[in-house]
Amino acid sequence: MLPFHIYTEQRGPRLYQLDDGRFQIIEKGDLGPFMSGYGYVLADRDLADFLEQLDAERVTFKDAVVWDRTSNAEYTTYRQILINQHFSHDQIRDLNIEGTRMLMMGNEYPFVSPMLKHRLENSQFTYLRFSEGLSGFAGQI
Repeated sequence: MLPFHIYTEQRGPRLYQLDDGRFQIIEKGDLGPFMSGYGYVLADRDLADFLEQLDAERVTFKDAVVWDRTSNAEYTTYRQILINQHFSHDQIRDLNIEGTRMLMMGNEYPFVSPMLKHRLENSQFTYLRFSEGLSGFAGQI
């Protein structure tokens, strides 16, 4: 069995983490409930709190601020998910995915273990989508 890439259909705009810790919106688009990009994973507070209660190994959470420079609006309803288990695409078949785990491929793409996928599928967060292994990355790697 392989880990599952976790994402939403509403990808949200790209963000850039500023020196002060805030995430600046750098392209147009609506903020989504779960957003990931190079060096970051952000989730709305409800999802992040749910994940934190599951006590996934090597994952920490902290409050996050998303800043829209064009309107100077700050959105404080997000938390950053810091995933401290990284892998490259060629290691995907050699990972320990037992239990409740989150992993990052290439510092950009979040993955979850089969157990965590099952828990999320049976939760209120019906907007989450999953693709097994690298099946959703055809032509990208």
